[in-house]
Amino acid sequence: MISPEAIGYGLNMEYKQTGVSEGLLDFVGSRTDNPLKMGKIMNRELVLGLGVARTADIFIRIPEQSTSLLGIKVQVVGDPSKAQASGHKVAFTLAMGAERDSFEGTYDVKLKSDAQDFSIIHGYRPNSWLLLYDSVSLTSYRIQGTVENATPSFNSDEFDYAADNILGLQGGMELGGANFKLKLELAFQRITWSNTETKNYTSFGYALSAGF
Repeated sequence: MISPEAIGYGLNMEYKQTGVSEGLLDFVGSRTDNPLKMGKIMNRELVLGLGVARTADIFIRIPEQSTSLLGIKVQVVGDPSKAQASGHKVAFTLAMGAERDSFEGTYDVKLKSDAQDFSIIHGYRPNSWLLLYDSVSLTSYRIQGTVENATPSFNSDEFDYAADNILGLQGGMELGGANFKLKLELAFQRITWSNTETKNYTSFGYALSAGF
């Protein structure tokens, strides 16, 4: 849910809620190589963006259910958001992140997650209050970890799952002025995790943003 327009200097804060895929570890049979339990959930996310140049932003995405990402967006066609100028817009983003976590229970789980994301976004603004956009994204995730204090012991005390080149297709609209906006978006995702069959998901999301 990324606009093809850079901020154009300044700060932007966005709250969004959208459907995302979820892969849960499954240690049934005391094994660490079972297929992930796949599903779809609604995820809340906070995005903070800082316009460091007229057509370049740095941003941080802080999702409730996944790895936080730090990234950059560069607009290569069209004017930035604050200009509210009509015409075509094109931008690309690159982001990455890593997190560590631990869980205690019947056994203890320690894990590390890594993520990289790349997207190309195209948009067309027919007037100052409406922006239509579409985008393509490629995302990669890797989850590694250990299982400790398991009784009986597992077949291995380590696990490693990866999902490379997750394909995302998005299309939506942005309504509002330079300072306050509402986004509505439809999205498609095709994802394949290690030892897990390929899954396709569609979702709807919305976002509210304020610029300063």
